[in-house]
Amino acid sequence: MKILICDDEYTNLEILKKHITEYTAAHCIKADIYATTSPKKIFENSTSYDLAFLDIQMPDIDGITIAKELKERNEKVVIFFVTAFDEYQDEAMDLHAFRFFEKPFDVQRLYASLDKALQYIDKTYIDLFLYNGGEDKKILVDDIVYIRRENRKVILRTREGKEYVARRDLNQWMEELPNTFFYLVHKSFLVNLHYITKNSYSNIVLDNTIEIPVASRKQVDFHKYWFQYLKRR
Repeated sequence: MKILICDDEYTNLEILKKHITEYTAAHCIKADIYATTSPKKIFENSTSYDLAFLDIQMPDIDGITIAKELKERNEKVVIFFVTAFDEYQDEAMDLHAFRFFEKPFDVQRLYASLDKALQYIDKTYIDLFLYNGGEDKKILVDDIVYIRRENRKVILRTREGKEYVARRDLNQWMEELPNTFFYLVHKSFLVNLHYITKNSYSNIVLDNTIEIPVASRKQVDFHKYWFQYLKRR
């Protein structure tokens, strides 16, 4: 999960980063957090973010402008605005801001809002196109049961039981798919946690029929992650 924090006040930036880092660690979420006091740096690359915490009033470039840019990159990005100025709220609501926070931060409200944001991300459908047999096939990410590596091929299986050979390798899929509900349980299997119907520590069953091994070195971390996932459901 990619998280952006932008606040021109360094102290506030570090406080927010600390709380978000503690939250993601406690929930076993792999988060790539980019924190900056310079709005201009955000426009120097084309990174797509899943969550963004933006101070609305900043010199040169305000949070509203940044939010519009982030929505262009990923229309489903969850935006949190940090502000003490009511005058911006109407414009911010047009961008479907997820929450407003006032300084200083209420940590419990922040954590509760992150809980809600993760639930939203878990339930969000993301369209992708898969090149298969000479044509582009549109697939909803939530329809993917698992992706497996088989010899030199990468095969994607959907809930309808259909399988597609994918051009991208497993590492590329891990980068693209939301890690709030996709997990690499084995070097050859990236699974959608929504479809786990049985969990026996060393194996999981997907969709009541597909048994997949959990690598021994991943078992402890995976089951911690699994229980955190269940708490969010």
